[in-house]
This record gives sequence, structure tokens and C-alpha cells, in this order.
Amino acid sequence: MVFLSALAKVVPVFLLILLGVALRRLHFVRPETVDDLQKLVVNVTLPAALFLAFSQVTVEPQYVLIAAIMASACVVGLLLARVLNGPLGVNSPYMPSLLTGFEAGMMGYAIYAAVYGQANIYKFGIVDLGQVLFVFFVLVPGLERLVTGQKPLRDTALGFLKTPVILAILGGLIVKQLGLANLAEGNPLASSVLETLRLLGGMTTPLVALVIGYELQLRAGALGRPARTITARLLVWIPFGLALAFLVVGRLMRLDPEFQAAVMTMVILPPPFVIPLFMRGAEEDDVNYVLNSLTMATLVTLVLYPLVPVVFPPGAG
Repeated sequence: MVFLSALAKVVPVFLLILLGVALRRLHFVRPETVDDLQKLVVNVTLPAALFLAFSQVTVEPQYVLIAAIMASACVVGLLLARVLNGPLGVNSPYMPSLLTGFEAGMMGYAIYAAVYGQANIYKFGIVDLGQVLFVFFVLVPGLERLVTGQKPLRDTALGFLKTPVILAILGGLIVKQLGLANLAEGNPLASSVLETLRLLGGMTTPLVALVIGYELQLRAGALGRPARTITARLLVWIPFGLALAFLVVGRLMRLDPEFQAAVMTMVILPPPFVIPLFMRGAEEDDVNYVLNSLTMATLVTLVLYPLVPVVFPPGAG
């Protein structure tokens, strides 16, 4: 009964993903349109949702600790991947980037909010902050070195601070500290702006689900290396996520089940979808390996995610 109740909250996302698959098969929507929808999510709807969520958040010391633990774990995961690359029989320079880091922006926030609601999305954002720091300052620079050489740290830092998601989080926190959110609720014009942001934020989950469905396809090529990579990824991250969720977030920090669910949502997500952007000039075999790994990991996430609300029921805190 608990599983069916949890599954019912995820089914709408699955149906929207299937609609995305149908839109691609029927050639109803052009690939360029889907690219534009991704830009809309990353630059408008998701930042709107995060701004509203973080405008209600009081920063606690344990939040910083959660972000630090996630960033450190991602670094350890990258180092571990370099050791496993050969023994797993993958032997690809892109394998380490597939074993660590998570696609929170174009998937995590959407599926988490679908079950736990927009009001709790900041909890996932706090877990995400640590891995975003890792992606920007460790993973992406490492991928860039494979293609164009190392980028100056200053450029990396500026790119991080200019990211709409980060700007939205910082903006929301500033609004909270200044007490502007409560003032805005009492002003009719300001309230209308907040309502506009709520409407925009609510578009994130359906748009992301459609995009995921549209792009969900395996390319021709061997699936053995992707399967071994994603299996290794799950064997590393699921035990870590369970330990962090139950022992640290739940028992030591005494945070609610929604926070624990945010951790488990994160660790079952696929690797960052930006990886193919840094494969200019790569061998076709490596391109197929990366794309198939991302697709396979996305399918695994969709299969596993209904278990998260079973273990951490919404509203149980």
C-alpha cells in the first residue's frame, strides 16, 4: 500500500516522459525546440522555483556541512574511478566523469519536487550545492583539459557565479536575510510578482519530463561498457547515500525525511548531461559509450526513484 501510494506520486512524471518519447517518435517536435525548452528550464523556470524556495530558508550550520560532504564525496568518487577504469575493462578517458557528479538541474529537482513539493525543493538544493561546486571547479575543468587545455580559475569562478541556478539561490538567501519575502507577501503588486515566479517554477517538472522522454534513446554500439560503468556507479553511491541519509542527516543532524530523501534522490541520478559538450574531436566509440551510459543511467534512475518515497514518505517528518 505504501509503495502504491509512493508510486502514484511518480506516475505523472512517467506519463509525461512517455509523452516526450511519443513526441520524438511522431516527429511532432523538432530537436531544436527541445533544446530551447532545456534553456527555458535552466535559465528561467528552475531559477524561479529555487529563488522562491531559498527566500524562505534560514541557513543552518548543518546545511553547509551537507554541501561539504557531498563535494568531498564527489572528489573521492573521481579518484576511485581512475583506479577502476582499467579493471572494469572500460579504458576510456571519459569514464571517471561518468562515475561521479549528478544531473540535478535537468532531472533531480523535477522528480524530487514532483513527490515532495516545491516548498521542500530547497532541501534538495542544499544537497545539490556541494556537487555543483565539484562539477564547476573539478569535473568541468578536467573535461576541458581533454579538449582545449586548462581554463584559468578566475574564469571558472565567474562562470559559477553567473549560473542562473546559483544566482537564484543567492538571491533567495539575500531576500530572506533582508526580510523582503514577508514584506512582499503583504503588497499586492509584489505578491503578483511572487505568484508569477510560482507559476514559472511549477513548469519545471513537466518541461523536464518531456525533455527527458524526447532524448531517451540508446545509440547503436556495445552496451557492455556502459552497463559496467553504471553498475559500478550505483555500487559506490547507493551505500554512501544510505549512510549519509540515515546516519548523518537523520540520526546526527536530526533533519526530516524530506532531507534524507533529497540525499537518496541525488545519489541515484545519472551523471551530468553536460559531459558530451566536452567531447569535441572524441572517437565515435567514446561518444557512443558516454551517450549510452547517460541514457542507461537515466532509465535506472526512473526505475529506482519510486523506492525513495517508500523509504522516506512525504510529510512523515
